[in-house]
Amino acid sequence: MSLILIADDNPHAHRMGRQILSQEGYEVATTSDGDETLQYLAENEPDLVLVDTRMPGPSGFEICRRIKRHPKLNHVKVVLLAGPLEPFDPAHAEAAGSDGVLHKPLDAYSLIDTVKSLIGESRAKETGQDAEPVASLRVLDRSTAPAELSEAPEPGAQYSAEGSGDLDPFGAAVQAALSDDQDEELQEEAVREAVKEVLTAAMPTLVDTLTQRVLERIKQL
Repeated sequence: MSLILIADDNPHAHRMGRQILSQEGYEVATTSDGDETLQYLAENEPDLVLVDTRMPGPSGFEICRRIKRHPKLNHVKVVLLAGPLEPFDPAHAEAAGSDGVLHKPLDAYSLIDTVKSLIGESRAKETGQDAEPVASLRVLDRSTAPAELSEAPEPGAQYSAEGSGDLDPFGAAVQAALSDDQDEELQEEAVREAVKEVLTAAMPTLVDTLTQRVLERIKQL
């Protein structure tokens, strides 16, 4: 059967992705950070990689670039996973060679449609044999990579929210979390994850706002 790797530091993404894809007949493996993902890819050859754009170690963008430049892995499909409130520039995904983008929390219908469009229905490996180990991605030669990819700063730090649309991000996150037929426990977990995403994204702004208000209040005393 087709092998799919979910590379994400969020356990919820692992659970949801595994449940959804396993029910469709796919074999699912998971990793939790960039370094672990590179190590897995050095020893295995999945059909498709779902990789978080932001996680400890090399980001999803960097992992995608390395896969697409590797002579034995460049056929592997890569879908980037972006948080519901994460500023996201499609140009960075395109430059990295991504085959698609999905926004978290994972929606069963979108996930299945994306996977099937890229690798088709779950199928047995043509050779029926385990893939040979792949040379480590850590030592890829970047001399043949375009200068804008090999020298560009890590995507993510300079993103702008412009062009992200007028949808309420919290509403979009909850809608995605509830868009498939989940049981009550999974539904609660999905909504909880959406709330956590919103609070995490809002915290820096909230801290700055409260700090300024406290300072203004002190000046008035």
